[in-house]
Amino acid sequence: MTANSAQSMSQKQADALRREWALLLKMGYASQWAPVQKMARQDEIVALLLQAGQALPRALTRQELLASVLIRKAEGGRNYVDLADIPQPWQEEFWAALHGCGRPIVEGVERAAYAWDWEGWVCSQAFSDPAVMRALHRLADYPALSVLAATRTQATKLDGRACRYLYEAAGSALAQYEVSENERAFMQQLGVVVPTNPREAEEVMLMSCLEVAQGVRAMPCSAQQANVMRVAAMVIGSSFPKSKKRLMEAAVRYFEVHPGEEVESAEVVRLGWVATLPRLRDRLEHKLRMARAQ
Repeated sequence: MTANSAQSMSQKQADALRREWALLLKMGYASQWAPVQKMARQDEIVALLLQAGQALPRALTRQELLASVLIRKAEGGRNYVDLADIPQPWQEEFWAALHGCGRPIVEGVERAAYAWDWEGWVCSQAFSDPAVMRALHRLADYPALSVLAATRTQATKLDGRACRYLYEAAGSALAQYEVSENERAFMQQLGVVVPTNPREAEEVMLMSCLEVAQGVRAMPCSAQQANVMRVAAMVIGSSFPKSKKRLMEAAVRYFEVHPGEEVESAEVVRLGWVATLPRLRDRLEHKLRMARAQ
């Protein structure tokens, strides 16, 4: 692409390239291509966007990275991941982190890892750009964030950590706001997932519980999260004593700061925060086992 043609790239063309870059991470898309061909096309897209002075594709959140990698089943029922399925740069970073760990031997797979090692590694990593989290951001640039902040602070600028907290504290209430593409991109840089359906909302809640259970963070971001974590601590089995303790302690800390926001377990289900208590138990226990949590 020449300099002149690069300058003429429209926003619509740039958006299409960014969508293609994201689709190349999804299992089943362009299945006729080998992983190395997909990565080569992604590199080409990045080069085209750079030459045109367009924004690059955003980084993946934890949930999106986990969803992009297929969990496979080996003989004997053990779940594993093929490292060829993991997008860069996480593929090589994860491989390096596996040094000294036991790995499954799977016929026809050059490099494999146990699924619980993969999920545990992802949940322990900080995928948000530290610069974004440390920087001060002008609230007026993000209308939804500005409304969320107005009830809590008179500040006109907040750092990335405070912005992320406000978004996550809003939870499902974010659906009532008209979020611009610019603000949505900012949210994604912060690692905030905007659920578009009940299944995604459930996955976000489970990942929040998993982060607290593993000690990645110590405090729920909303009354919804705190109530679900309290119930989760009550329903998961005794095989996870540390996880139960961390989830309950996190909920108690939240309710000490926000008295009056705790609801009965039955209300957690009635409000639709979880589908059913058995499903919450089964799905969270599965994630805890995969992450080798205690």
